[in-house]
Amino acid sequence: MKVSYEKRPALKDALNKLLHAYGAPLGMFLFIVLAALYIFMAKGRGPLPEFPRSQSQFMQSARAERRLAELSKTLAERPGDIKALDEAGRLKFQLGQPRYVEAIADLERARALGLADARSFYYLGVMYQAVGLYDFAALEYRKFLNNFPGDTEVRMLLAKLYYSAGDFPGAVREYEALLRDGADDPVLLENLALARWKNKQDYAAQLSDLRAKGGAGAFLADYAEGRIKYELKEYPAAQALLKKAAGAAPVSGAFADQAALYWMAGDAAWKNKDGEAAFAYLTELQKASPGHEEGRTLLAKVEKSRAAAEKARAAAEKARAKAAAKKK
Repeated sequence: MKVSYEKRPALKDALNKLLHAYGAPLGMFLFIVLAALYIFMAKGRGPLPEFPRSQSQFMQSARAERRLAELSKTLAERPGDIKALDEAGRLKFQLGQPRYVEAIADLERARALGLADARSFYYLGVMYQAVGLYDFAALEYRKFLNNFPGDTEVRMLLAKLYYSAGDFPGAVREYEALLRDGADDPVLLENLALARWKNKQDYAAQLSDLRAKGGAGAFLADYAEGRIKYELKEYPAAQALLKKAAGAAPVSGAFADQAALYWMAGDAAWKNKDGEAAFAYLTELQKASPGHEEGRTLLAKVEKSRAAAEKARAAAEKARAKAAAKKK
């Protein structure tokens, strides 16, 4: 329940009377309660309230478009209306990447005119990253984290951004900060293992911790180590690890790198002259990602090789049958 400014003096007087009536013990009790509440709130400081990020949290697109039409009229009359610019930028953000350039322009103009809203750091970071302006995106994420250091989603976004941009020390730093803050996500450990490897640091402890978790953790450990072996061109070891990962349950669920897993497993098998395994993995790759060009090209090569092998096998069988008939 909100307390109006007019009612606060009366509330203060009532509190003073209560303290005088019951003395120091109650006062000490209230002090302890308020101190604990302050610590709890400080510890839990996170994203701003009323802060939609995912599509399901936004208004319907048709309604957003109608509201944007209203805001367009407002901005035609008052181009410097900060609130209208801010709202327009956030609505264009929710409408997706085709509107990101317009959204960035609106939010940056609003900020230049004096907008002070930490949510804009998040929205701008996501959009700058989507359009490939990684330095700008990282700057916005860092601004957001300066306000809300406990926001694990944004710290993870920043870590992944550093990794994608080749800043592996930065990625390791952010992933390790998440671990220190108590995050216990198998994906975090997997990403940290890969970042440490790229940064030429030992990653054995992270793989060990993942395998100790079992289930999804063990799956991600096999996938991460298989990926490392694949990139090191250690194809027999890569195929063995990726075979284990491909056979694990998480692959059939919401595993984000499913296409990458099937591609590496198929390519490693092909390089190990295991045409049957290569065919199986690359066929699954086409189901999971029909537009995967490398996979489609290699699958065609594998199918050609299998057809040639089958033709040779049939010819050999025919020759053996002919030789057996002559002996009779």
